[in-house]
Amino acid sequence: MAVLFLCLFTVDVYLNYRPISVSGNPAAESVAVSPADLQLNLPQRQPDTGEVTSADVGSDLQIESHANKQLLAIVKQRSIFYALGFLLGLILFSWLLNKKLLFPISHLKQVAKELARGNYLAAANLPEHDQLSHVSQAFKSMAEEIAKREELVNRQKALYAALSQTSKMILRNRSPRVLFERVCDIAVTFGGFNAAWIGEVNEIGKNIVPIASAGINLESLKACTFELDLTNPKADSPLAISAYGKCPSVIDEIDVDPGKTPWHRLAQLSGSRSAAVFPIVTNQLVVATLTVYAQERHYFTLTIHDLLDEMVKDLAFAIENYERTQAHKVAHKSLEKSSGQLEAVNKKMSLILESTGEGIFGIDERDACTFINKAAAEMLGYPQDELLNQQIHKRVRMFDEAGKSFNSAVLQRGESVRVKDESFLRKNETLFPVEYSTYPIKEEGRFKGSVTVFRDVTSTRSMMREMRFLATHDSLTHLLNRHAFDQRLRQAFANCRDHGMQHVLLYMDLDQFKLVNDTCGHVAGDMMLRQLSHRLQRTIGGDDVLARLGGDEFGLLMENCQLDRAQRLATKICSVVKDFRFTWEGRTFSTGVSIGIVAIGPNTESPHSALSSADAACYVAKDMGRNRIHVFQPYDEEIKRQQGEMRWVGRIESAMDQQRFSLLQQPIMSLRSSAIGDEHIEVLLRMQDERGKQIMPGAFIPAAERYNVMGSLDRWVISHAFRWLSENPQRLDELGLCAINLSGQSLGDGSLHEHILEQLRKFNLPAEKISFEITETAVVSRLDQAARFISLLKRRGFRFALDDFGTGMSSFSYLKRLPVDYLKIDGSFVSNMVNDPVDKAMVESINEIGHLMGLQTIAEYVEDDQTLEQLIDIGVDYAQGFGVVRPMPLQMAGSGPLNAA
Repeated sequence: MAVLFLCLFTVDVYLNYRPISVSGNPAAESVAVSPADLQLNLPQRQPDTGEVTSADVGSDLQIESHANKQLLAIVKQRSIFYALGFLLGLILFSWLLNKKLLFPISHLKQVAKELARGNYLAAANLPEHDQLSHVSQAFKSMAEEIAKREELVNRQKALYAALSQTSKMILRNRSPRVLFERVCDIAVTFGGFNAAWIGEVNEIGKNIVPIASAGINLESLKACTFELDLTNPKADSPLAISAYGKCPSVIDEIDVDPGKTPWHRLAQLSGSRSAAVFPIVTNQLVVATLTVYAQERHYFTLTIHDLLDEMVKDLAFAIENYERTQAHKVAHKSLEKSSGQLEAVNKKMSLILESTGEGIFGIDERDACTFINKAAAEMLGYPQDELLNQQIHKRVRMFDEAGKSFNSAVLQRGESVRVKDESFLRKNETLFPVEYSTYPIKEEGRFKGSVTVFRDVTSTRSMMREMRFLATHDSLTHLLNRHAFDQRLRQAFANCRDHGMQHVLLYMDLDQFKLVNDTCGHVAGDMMLRQLSHRLQRTIGGDDVLARLGGDEFGLLMENCQLDRAQRLATKICSVVKDFRFTWEGRTFSTGVSIGIVAIGPNTESPHSALSSADAACYVAKDMGRNRIHVFQPYDEEIKRQQGEMRWVGRIESAMDQQRFSLLQQPIMSLRSSAIGDEHIEVLLRMQDERGKQIMPGAFIPAAERYNVMGSLDRWVISHAFRWLSENPQRLDELGLCAINLSGQSLGDGSLHEHILEQLRKFNLPAEKISFEITETAVVSRLDQAARFISLLKRRGFRFALDDFGTGMSSFSYLKRLPVDYLKIDGSFVSNMVNDPVDKAMVESINEIGHLMGLQTIAEYVEDDQTLEQLIDIGVDYAQGFGVVRPMPLQMAGSGPLNAA
């Protein structure tokens, strides 16, 4: 603008200067000049005469000076005019510039300052239609972008704060449950989420169980069922997807998600618009899930997703670290305990080595003694120093048949040597019996010597002789026992059959003996039996065999004897017993004896029938008035009546022929597992009489055992149980085990295991699903037979249970010899264990011993819930009884395994 006014000013001055200059220059006369411009107060020039005078020169100078003055006046006048114009133009231009440009720019500046302060709403006040509208739109876009970025940064800051809090919490090494609760609080308090919760995957992996929450009620969560079965449409939720895929699952728009699972309904009701589920993976397994909710849609950007994923990984690391720490603590405690125990063992080893009653010595490859304990030196009669570095085998005469020391044989074969019948030589040249074992000592794969353990068995052999005596004799009276008497009876029967010899059997039962027991106690009764046994022993002949059959019953076998001589001896025995007087604490008792006599000849059916006939004749004698003698006759009416009262054999056989036996099942509850295929049942036997009335086993089983019918019953049960399992394959698949009882007689049946295998092949059953239960008393009486029978069938896959365990006097001693799978704790301990601490202690002891031996335990006679709860606390594996489930017909199929865990 200034340049423009300057140019106008110059042109204006020039145009005004030109007329003045023309009027003083003749050459410029042809230029037109307005009359107004020529009316100047200039001196009048005279007409040109052709001569230049001084007057002319002065006149020209005066004119020029005058013109310059006039030009200066014009310049001043024009300068003022154009200066005023310039100022007015400048003011107008400034006003227009301020209105059209500077004011919007100032507004933009104010908005920019507000944006810099974080007030992003200020951009909304920018005009949309003005000269700087494009700049305003750019500012608005920039403000929105900055707001978004600021919001994202704030979210990230919140998550970083949550991550920082999580890291601090992890350093405290808290339990998973506390970690879960704190992580939920941190996610809501620091992470900016409106709700968060964590659920654990249950043991079988079927559903999620909420255990911690923040911003949402935990009880409301627990009221929902979060299933993980992806094949079920009702369970197809982000939880299931995340748990099975081991990856996060995000829903950006909950309100439009079509899912119908409880998870979706809960998320929609929470008012959240987006949610995410992150799996918590430890040791390659999903143990829990973290669910977080946000108010905005598309909240979970890649950065937020990564931060949450890092938080979950930190949480998983914390859980694993906690488990490792706990395991380390346990291991450390165990190591400390083991170290202490090892130190104690090391301290005790030398003490034990010196204190043990068994002799122990070691020798090197040169047969030189390297160490010997105090017991060994004392048994050999040497000081310890005298045997060290000496060839000890030469001094004790420890040679094999080839004259070599057993150490040489051990070093050559690398095998241990055990000798049960040997004698060592003492220093005083006397021998004593020993049992010893020699074991090789290896060092870096090479044999460096051996160690020998031996013991003096002088007292042991004496004890063994006593045990052999007690195996065949009654411990109270020192007469033959029932087992030995049965053997002698069988031998006598064989002589009758092979050589036509005749023997006589007497069955004797004391009269009124119970009165002594009831009045004075069993100690008095035992004393009376000993005294009376001595009198009987002195009364009979030297070749006669007298035995105590049990209680107050005695048997007498008179070999190669006629019936009349036996009757005379029986009369004499009655007289001796009648004259006997027993005195106890000032009281005197008398007794009598009832005697049944039976002749054993070639026509005698069996030893058992002879004993049964003598027993029946004895009862007849009692019925005749006691202290009597009765001789068995084949057609004796009294004996027939007696036998009729006890004829269970015929009733049992009739029931078998008429199909009046039936099988029941009683489920056995698992106290630990509910897995399919772990259902156990026991097959029970029932009998119906001719009128359809049910007879319990306690009525006919003793008679069946007495008359040797139990083996047939066992076979009947096995065949029918196998048939039922074969005809019900679905039930067979459901069962983990079917238990069948076997009697003691069946253990002695050498062909029973073949019958079982034949039935197994016939019905094509899996042997591992069949278990046989054998009572403890049956096993004790036939230990070797039982062990052989069990071993034969276990090779084929059958399993065994020891029934009524704990009632015997030596239960634990023989248990190691029996390869059974289950121990059934006797019901006499279980039924009253709630009220009797001794019974409970017995149950705990049997259960612990069973578990130490790798056996599972079953408690019988469980009648109530209190007993069941105590069994669970003790750790018993199974329970059986009326308090669990009563027996039911086999046709009633189970509905799955019982479980109380």
